[in-house]
Amino acid sequence: MPSRKGSPNRIGAKVKSNVLAVFDQIGGREGMAEWARENRTEFYKLYAKLIPTEVVATVDFRDVGELSDSELLAIATGRSDGALQALPSEEKTGSVH
Repeated sequence: MPSRKGSPNRIGAKVKSNVLAVFDQIGGREGMAEWARENRTEFYKLYAKLIPTEVVATVDFRDVGELSDSELLAIATGRSDGALQALPSEEKTGSVH
């Protein structure tokens, strides 16, 4: 019978507990490091599977006409807002054409 949405996955928790116990019994980090040195390709495959494959991001699209001169200058020069604030005032207020 499937578990209710939001209820703890008892089987998953038990499997995780078992894997951690076996990991400790076969040498823990030191044992894994020894295995990784002898099996680099397999270790890198395992490591790569742990890297997140999805990124959740919010993108704010604005019409170029909505941007201030300082925002356009920051985009054109590749400077961050913090770097732009550090510019001398004559560079900050210069017109962008």
